[in-house]
Formats: sequence, structure tokens, C-alpha cells
Amino acid sequence: MRALFTLRALFSLRALCLIAACFMAGCSSQSMIQSSNTGSWQDHKLQVGQFDQWQLQGKLGFKNASQGGSANLKWLQNQQYYKLYLSGPLGAGSAVIEGDETLAKMRQGSQTFSDSPEFLALKLTGLAIPVDALSWWARGLPSPSKTAISNLITGPTGTAASFEQAGWQLSFSRYSQNQGIALPGKITGQLGDQSFKLVISGWSVPDN
Repeated sequence: MRALFTLRALFSLRALCLIAACFMAGCSSQSMIQSSNTGSWQDHKLQVGQFDQWQLQGKLGFKNASQGGSANLKWLQNQQYYKLYLSGPLGAGSAVIEGDETLAKMRQGSQTFSDSPEFLALKLTGLAIPVDALSWWARGLPSPSKTAISNLITGPTGTAASFEQAGWQLSFSRYSQNQGIALPGKITGQLGDQSFKLVISGWSVPDN
């Protein structure tokens, strides 16, 4: 069925599948921390890691050596289940992506695609975005399913300013308080000539 798409639609699907990679959660493990503010960082990481039901609105952009794209997004997360509404200059209108860490389904107009998030991300985008990491990075946390982080720099309140994980150099800024939880408003990542930027215009966290 993919062979029926025009080149323009295929590019849009590649952009959408990269964005779909943002919605996967990982498993639990330990990360190595190097920071001058380790105690506050550990407290912050524990607090933020405990909430797994939230919503955000914002814009996600990406680029590599040959192409780039962006989309407005509304992202709903409930434990490992996610649902994403996408719209913007993708060349093919809007789309809805939903699933969990093992299976992703994308609806675009009258067409539906379903496969593992790894297949959709790697086969259709060719980008090495870790599919189980971005739901953690969006909250300013390392993914516990990836290798230990390095080069951690924290701010005075214990939030991450930057760290490196799985080869990605990540930066976090524009933190704000949401139900007493400090969450970033801007996340950037770079791996070689690949990069992404997530700018969050609003968080919604359930009342404690």
C-alpha cells in the first residue's frame, strides 16, 4: 500500500512517523549521574518520574542533512498509552497517532497504518531517534531503558539543563511549575546532522 503514495505524501508520512516516536515509554533501570547538585536532581527525578498521566500542546520540528519538517501537536499520555493529534505544514493535513511502546497506529484521512513504532520510525524516516525515549526527554528526564546518561548539568533547583544519552546531546530550558512539578518548555536534541526541537506551549497535569 505504501507504493501508492506520491513522493509528497511519503515525505509527510516520514515526518509523522518521526513525531510518533515521541510517544513511547520505556522500562525501569538505573542511570549514572554526574552533577554538582546530585541530591536535588535525584529528588526532582523521583518526583517527575512518578507522574505518568499528562497532556501537552506545542510544536515539534526536526531536520537532518537532506530534509526537515514540523507540526503542531497535542499529546495525551496515560501510562504507556498515548494519543497524538498532529496538524501543520506536513504536506498532507492532519493525522492522529495512538498506541503504546510496542504498536503504533496512524490515521491520515481515510488511510490507516499500523506497525511497531521502531518500524515506522526507522523504515519511513531513516532517523535514529530512540522510539522509547522522547516521552521521558519531554519531561526533562533520562529514559530508563537507554544507556546511562553522561555530562549531566543541573540548575539550582535540581532540574536538568543538559545531558547526553544514547548519543544524543539534549538541552532543557524554560521550566515552569505545573501542579508543583517543574517541567521544561523547550527541549532540543542533536546527534550528528540530525536534530529536533520540541517547544511546549502548555502542560496539563492532573491534580494530586
